[in-house]
Amino acid sequence: MVVLRILKSILKNKFLIYLLLTLIPTIAISTVIAQHQVTVLENQNRMKAQEYANFHTKSIENLLGETVGRVEMLATSIKYQKNNLNDVENLLKETTGKDPRLSGFFWTNANGDLLLSTNTNSNKINVSDQPYFQQAIKTEKTSFSNVHIGRVTGRQIISIATPIVDHGQVHGVLVASLRIDEIEAAIKTNVKDEMVIITDGAEHVLISAGSVPEEDSIKSSLQIAKIPLTISVFVRTEKIIAFWKPFLIYLIIFLTISNILYIWAQYFLLKRKVKRENEQTEHHKLELIGNLAASTAHEIRNPLTGIKGLVKLLSEEYHDKKAQAYFEVIQMEIDRINVIVSELLVLGKPTAHTLKKCNANTIVAEIEPIIHSEANFMNVELSVDYHTEELPVSCVKDQLKQVILNLTKNSLQAMPFGGKLSISLDKQSDKCLITVADNGVGMQKDQLNQAFKPFYTLKKDGSGLGLTVCKRIIDSYGGEISIKSIPNEGTEVVITLPLIMEKI
Repeated sequence: MVVLRILKSILKNKFLIYLLLTLIPTIAISTVIAQHQVTVLENQNRMKAQEYANFHTKSIENLLGETVGRVEMLATSIKYQKNNLNDVENLLKETTGKDPRLSGFFWTNANGDLLLSTNTNSNKINVSDQPYFQQAIKTEKTSFSNVHIGRVTGRQIISIATPIVDHGQVHGVLVASLRIDEIEAAIKTNVKDEMVIITDGAEHVLISAGSVPEEDSIKSSLQIAKIPLTISVFVRTEKIIAFWKPFLIYLIIFLTISNILYIWAQYFLLKRKVKRENEQTEHHKLELIGNLAASTAHEIRNPLTGIKGLVKLLSEEYHDKKAQAYFEVIQMEIDRINVIVSELLVLGKPTAHTLKKCNANTIVAEIEPIIHSEANFMNVELSVDYHTEELPVSCVKDQLKQVILNLTKNSLQAMPFGGKLSISLDKQSDKCLITVADNGVGMQKDQLNQAFKPFYTLKKDGSGLGLTVCKRIIDSYGGEISIKSIPNEGTEVVITLPLIMEKI
């Protein structure tokens, strides 16, 4: 009960309905789509960061490879100097400065004592305690140091040690200093919209290039081969812009669409409500008119019967031709009033009679001679098509006859210069269809809309109750009556009545 009361209060509040049907769904859909866009953008940025990390790693590895190649070529040249210190010194001096990435060269003996140096402040230095030197002696291959402050240069460098081996014996070690600032310069040259950070094994930042806020970025890290350095690349994500931009775009789009649909739905519901209210108004109006008509008809019929009797007596007493003509006119008008009164009675209480089972084929067959006679008089060709099976319907026979006669009368009056009138009976599922069609003058659309309204007529001497009574009668049988008409082509009226189905 509480839930029902809440639902009723919501339905009465149009603003809440608007929120539930348009604004909230629109925001929810826009949020989902915008979040999806953010996810897609994050995946793209993650791939982009990975590509940048691969590029910078390969760049550094290529730089190291080129440097090692130069150092090993120089070591090979020294090997052929037969440990002649003067020749080695000259060779080192000639090579110094040709590669800006290398800050100096050093020649040591197998014990790590520094024998020659291209730098001036390098006296009495021993490097045998350095891991990279020990590694070179042990493996007899080129080895690298961690990033450290050079004892000779005083700047951050990576020492590259290449042993000179002859017949399985290490005669000396060539040490070259690779400048970190040159690596940093090479990285900065290649940086675009990313940030690159290189750290050592202790996660100390050695190189930083570019500027991207770490809290609004995606990170991709790779280990550099040969040396214990990690390169991390940060790519800006701009999550806030990535979310709000599509969110606002889709919000406007879906809000526009949902508002159009909401307005259309409101219009449809309002139209339906107006139609229902009009139908209720017409029904109440018809009920009121029916009740008034029925009571009025009874009041009129009683004195009318007396007047009709007196007129008959007077016509028998006075035989003058002029008087007889007057009596005839009076009699005709009394009959016309009687017809209108009968229609008013039917309009008031169409189901006053007891409904009985009747065959629709039989009902039409009984009134066919009357219709045929009137059709001949109006120079109209009549065709009646009966159904092969019985069509049992629940009705008052005389009333259904009256309905069909009223419809055929309207059709005949719509063909003043002759034409074709057809009456057909058919069975459709559990329905009986009686169709009256003509090729007369037809009706306009606005005339069709008012055809069943009381007192609406296109005839000079019509009461405007004929079709109203017909509809009233058919509705009381649980049936339907519909009209289709095209101006100057004709009119088709279809009566649909429920068949009485035999129980097996």
